[in-house]
Amino acid sequence: MRSWQIVALIVAGVIVGVLEPGRLGVLFGHAMLYAFLPALIFEAAWNLDLDLVRKAWKPIGLLALPGVAFSAAAVGAAVHFGAKLPWGSALLLGTVLAATDPIAVVAMFRRVAIPRTLRTIVVSEALFNDAVAVAAYRFALAAIAAGLTFGDGFQIAGHAVAAVALGIAIGIAVGYAAAFALRERYGVVAQSAATLVAAYAAYYAADRLGFSGIFASVALGLTLRRLERRHISVSCWQGVERLWEWIAIVANAALFFLAGASVDLLRLFERPVLVVVTIAATIVARAALSYALLAIRPAMRSGWLAVVRMAGVRGALSLALALAIPSNVPGREAIVDATFSVVVFSVLLSASTVVKKMRRLRLGEA
Repeated sequence: MRSWQIVALIVAGVIVGVLEPGRLGVLFGHAMLYAFLPALIFEAAWNLDLDLVRKAWKPIGLLALPGVAFSAAAVGAAVHFGAKLPWGSALLLGTVLAATDPIAVVAMFRRVAIPRTLRTIVVSEALFNDAVAVAAYRFALAAIAAGLTFGDGFQIAGHAVAAVALGIAIGIAVGYAAAFALRERYGVVAQSAATLVAAYAAYYAADRLGFSGIFASVALGLTLRRLERRHISVSCWQGVERLWEWIAIVANAALFFLAGASVDLLRLFERPVLVVVTIAATIVARAALSYALLAIRPAMRSGWLAVVRMAGVRGALSLALALAIPSNVPGREAIVDATFSVVVFSVLLSASTVVKKMRRLRLGEA
């Protein structure tokens, strides 16, 4: 998707949002979490190479685990002290903005020649840190709603770890079941239909049971790719990839439009300090994370670190999480407005300048 197309979709959505303020917010949140996210997460995971994920597990793990905690804490502290947002609301905003957008990252990498290992690191981070950020977001919501104690926090953290593990187990199980069902079916239609059904089945099963649907989708994509590509022809799995590429394009177009239409743009001018502080904090936190945290990895070239920094795009998932905050949570409108401002700034910046900058970097070979 070209930058002008992204801008046009967001502008069209903003116009609808101004004419009908708040009408599409609920639709966007539900569509993102239950219609688009399962397919988009699966599509990104399907295109990952599990062997490269294993080789690059250290930088991926650093970005997806302590990286999420650092980003949430840094943004939360900045908006608390700089924009006078209460601690609970500030940290909730930090968790919402800790999730980078795999949809936007994959879209950028379709237009730039990126070494396979670097692509694997950045896309894997975006996939895994989404699940970690969602778990942190749910923890922050529970803490605000129930006034949890420090001990209660450990209990919920334990539940979150179990939800991640069980979500992965469901994704792997669905992957093996789908591969078994397709063991004698080699046509593109059968393979495509099976991956589509499996993508939603794994996500919904995990989510319905209270586990991580995102981790289920990631595990499914990696498992099914590993199993299926050993047994089907090149032309067949390329046909499956073309189907998922079209699904991703359509979903991206719908999400950019809904993102623009879901928030009252005029309300942003009521909180200029919050908007500026949040955008600045997000940029600084990402830069610090990319260069300080990953600097301990000698194999990460300076050009690669620059790509990691620029790939920290916030997108549809962050906005969906913000809109899903219950109306009785203090500071909800401020969180939604700050999130929307970061998402629009991030997407427009990546669409207009990041791809050009990436093309000028000397990234070397994979």
